Amino acid sequence: RVTLQLPITDALLGKSLARFKEDVEKRSEGVIAIEVFDKGKLYTDNQTVGAVESGAIEMGVAGLNQFAKRIGGLDIMEQPFLFNFEALVKATADTDSPIRKLIDRAILQAVGVRVLSWQSVGNQIFISKGKTTTDPHQIQGHKIRVFSPAHAEFVKHCGGTPVMVGANKTPEAFAKREIDMATGASSLIANRQLWTVADTITRTLHAPIEFFLIVNEKVWQSLPEAHRTVILEAARAEERQSRENVAKIETGLYAEFERKGMTVHDLTPDQVADWRACSASIVEDYIANNTDLARQLMAAYGRLRTDRRDIVNVSWNAFLPDGARGSLNNVVLPGALNGWQVSGISTLACG
Repeated sequence: RVTLQLPITDALLGKSLARFKEDVEKRSEGVIAIEVFDKGKLYTDNQTVGAVESGAIEMGVAGLNQFAKRIGGLDIMEQPFLFNFEALVKATADTDSPIRKLIDRAILQAVGVRVLSWQSVGNQIFISKGKTTTDPHQIQGHKIRVFSPAHAEFVKHCGGTPVMVGANKTPEAFAKREIDMATGASSLIANRQLWTVADTITRTLHAPIEFFLIVNEKVWQSLPEAHRTVILEAARAEERQSRENVAKIETGLYAEFERKGMTVHDLTPDQVADWRACSASIVEDYIANNTDLARQLMAAYGRLRTDRRDIVNVSWNAFLPDGARGSLNNVVLPGALNGWQVSGISTLACG
């Protein structure tokens, strides 16, 4: 059994879980059955980790933020503008990434649940009504929905008042004016129909949002090895597919939001610099005042930013064919058209 806070029709987490279920049952020829309880029917987002940890349910889908509340230093990917381009996020989520290995191991040791796969739902955005948040001063004095301590610090440092609200309570919080704005992913708008209470999206993209497919470790160890292999292979296959599809799916979601009457705004480089300036001390505090896990994660992050594992440099010359052949009585053409070559240096790099 798997608990999911969103509907199974959700474009990112929901459909990904549906494909995983189908793949497991196909690979096992029906021996392994996956039953999905969606829409938070059994457990909300704040209850999922505890439910899987206790064994009340075998599996679940939970955000990194839910684990960061319990494990100090785990929230490295929630630090503002630290993972500020997609290639870096993909490298971090790679199964061989030192950062991923540290996070997965910390969760297993501290909570007793095993991470089977990572799932991106895009980047952080601001959702508001009647005004953009392209500049930090535009959030000053406003109550803003957040969903983790790191996000709360980001809002507070840049002048807003953070309010911790679960995804399922966000529309109601807007309607009751308990919040003026919200942070979250594009899927929050889609699944909670936030175009009914808000009309403006500002893509600050200040932190990626990652979810994990988790399983109770005692349950996992009780399974036959062949069953564990099937489940893990299906999880990893779906992870690769879903991560490649995120950008395309988000493009479609934003187009739908605009059809619903919402406006979408992106930051200029100067505006990004202003947001980074107001939140810079958050990253400094994370580095200076956190746990041994945080120091290990930052060291791995530093290596990831500078890693160049494979570099090939090739210098080459290409001699061009003579353009004036047989022009024995013409001294000008051979001098102008013959004996040419093209040279260059090519670099191939990955890492």
